[in-house]
This record gives sequence, structure tokens and C-alpha cells, in this order.
Amino acid sequence: MSTPHPAVRGQPALWGLMWIAVWGFSGFFLSYSTLVPISLDRGLTAVTGGTLLTIMMLSVIAVQPAAPALRQRWGPRRTIGSSLLLMAVGHGASLVIPHPVAALLVTGVAVGCGFGVLVVVATAAVPAVSRPDRAGHALGQFGAATSAAAAVGAPLGLWFSGVVPLEVFRLMAATCVLLAFAALRGVPDRVAEVSGAGAVEPLEPLEPLETTVEGEARRDGAARSSVTVSGRVSARWWAALGPVLLPFLVSMAAYGLVIAFGPGGGTAHPAVFIATMQAASVAGRWVSGSLTDRLDPTAVYTAGIAMTAAGLVAVALVGSPCLLAACLVLMGLGIGTVQSASLVMAFARATSHGAASVGWNMSFDTGLGLAGVFGGLGFTYLGPGATFAGVAGLLLLASIPLWLRRNRNLSRHRNRRQNG
Repeated sequence: MSTPHPAVRGQPALWGLMWIAVWGFSGFFLSYSTLVPISLDRGLTAVTGGTLLTIMMLSVIAVQPAAPALRQRWGPRRTIGSSLLLMAVGHGASLVIPHPVAALLVTGVAVGCGFGVLVVVATAAVPAVSRPDRAGHALGQFGAATSAAAAVGAPLGLWFSGVVPLEVFRLMAATCVLLAFAALRGVPDRVAEVSGAGAVEPLEPLEPLETTVEGEARRDGAARSSVTVSGRVSARWWAALGPVLLPFLVSMAAYGLVIAFGPGGGTAHPAVFIATMQAASVAGRWVSGSLTDRLDPTAVYTAGIAMTAAGLVAVALVGSPCLLAACLVLMGLGIGTVQSASLVMAFARATSHGAASVGWNMSFDTGLGLAGVFGGLGFTYLGPGATFAGVAGLLLLASIPLWLRRNRNLSRHRNRRQNG
């Protein structure tokens, strides 16, 4: 089946994917941001709440490697529809389970599994429906939509769950997910309509996203892969995506730490500070997505890492609510920049859209899961300040492979220019 040119079908398809993502992400973050507070309200400890949050995120991660195969077997439309239905059922399941741990566990696993499939299939479709020279812009728009959903869903859920009965809150969360079905008919029901290349999409359409240095590194990697035996697959994956995804993973742990545990509870409602960071992340993701089309994505990525780390350290030190809000604006801009730049670089370096989407989304969700561990243990035994500062240091350490890889590629590029 022939694939229409992205210029003809790209924007309507992109808007449909964004609509689905908005409501799917809203339903997920309504659960993510309230799992720990609801656990505490129902008599559980912060460690138990953090553990349940980690289990939820492990569910997200566990299903993501299977998402491309599900998309191939069922088609994008049925796969996305099934994932949304599972999320809605997950929210409703807690209404009929009396035990608090069992109810939160079932809801977390069901919502997590549905969300894990949704994000992989939807994200993989974005570059396929956009022009190659505008893929960064399209990913930025899609990412801003998902960030906006989180920006509304997380603080609204945190506030709303405290003023209405839990049953009403769960029904609202399920309704948010079901609203995504309004755009489901616009999703192609065959994989070929999305990718135009079957189950595995080639890297070449994304070549304009790469800088000259990155392009040469990719071509070198392709030459090496032609003579590499299967036992080196993991090493090739790390060389291509590991340095990109590692700092992104830690950034998402910092992001989840703010959403799930909320700073500044002694000065204002945590929802205020969460909303501040989320709004800034939307702006950062939208702007940085376009910047990666024109600038070196690694430089954009580095700026996002620096802003995120600086914001974390500042959050650990300041006490004034106004200063705390300003720190979270800086951190939010950094988080949004990290999200867009890492996603563009992952699509540029992976062998297929599906592989890039799985790797990026698994890193995203692993980071959110680690937030439950860092927050549950750190807030209990170290205190908020030490926890935020420790994550900032971990982020800088995780960025070292990315910067070493960039310096090595720059040196190689300069040598070739001098010799050529």
C-alpha cells in the first residue's frame, strides 16, 4: 500500500496523535502524581507508596519492548485503542477492591501497562508523518502536548484527589482517558500507513536531523555493524543510544521526584510548585524541538542538562516560596529541553523509529520509576535537600559519556577535514 506524502496527511495525523496523547498522558499523570499521597491518606508509609510507584513504572517498562510487535499484529489503531481501554479499566478497578495496597497495585499495573504501549506506538508514528527536515519540530509539538497534559494532570490530580471522594477522582481519571477515543478513527489501522516500511522503519529519512559530526559517526557505526557478529549487538546499542539516554533517564528521575513527592509543602500546596515546573517544561520542550532542527542537538541537550542540574541544586538550598518557584521554572525549562533533544538524537541514531521510541520511552519511564526509589528512601532517611542535590550530582555523572562521545567525534571530524 502506498503511503501519502507527509505534507498531505502529516498535520491532521499529527494533531490526532497529539489529541490522543493529551488525554492518555493526563489519565496517566492523574494516577502517577497521586499514588503516594493516596497511599499516605490510606495509612500506608512513604516507603510503601514509593514502592507501589516503582511497581507501576516497572509495568510501563515491561510492556514497551512488546509494543512494536503488538502494533505490527493488531495495527496502530487497535493497539492504541486497547491501551487506552486498559488504562480506563485500571482506574475503575480500584473502586471495587477494598484493600488499599491491592487497589493501588492493580490500578498502577493496569494503568502502567496501557500507558507503556500507548507512548511507544504514538511516539514512533510522529516522525513518520512529518517531513524529514521538520521532524524535530513535529517531535517538539508532540512532546509539548504530552508535557502540557502532564502539566495539567499532575497538579490537578494532586489537588482534586484531596477535595473529592476517591471514587469521584477515579471516575474523572477514567473519563480523561476515554476522551482520547474521539481521535482514534484518525489513526491508521495498518502499520504500512504509518511507517511506509513495514515493521522496521529505516534511519535514512531522519538524516537531516543530524549534524555533520553525528552523520559521520552514524555512517562509521553502520560500516562497523556490517562486520559485527551478533554477540556485539548490546555494545552497538550502547554506542549509539546509551550516551544519549543515560542523562535523560536521570533527568526523568528528577522530574518524577518533584511530581510524586512535591517540594515546598511547608510554604504552599505542592500542586503550585508542580504546576510551575510543568508549565516551564512545556515551553522548554516546544522551543528546543525547533532548535534541534537548526543547531547541534548535543549542544541543546547540554544546555538542558545544565539547567536541570542547576535547578535541582537550587531547590535543595532555597527556602523562600518565590525563590523555589523560580528554581522550578529553571528546572522545568531544562527538563523540557532534555526531553526534546534526547528524543531527536535517539531517532537520528537508532536503526528504526520503533527502536528509538522503545529506548526513549523505556528510559523516560525507568526514570519515573527510580523517582519512587529515590524519593521513598531519600525523603525518609536523608531529607529533601540532600535527595535533590544527590540527584543533581548523579545527572552530571550520567552526562559524562555523552560529552566524551561528542569530544571524540569533534576531534575525529577535525582530523578528517585536515587530512581531506
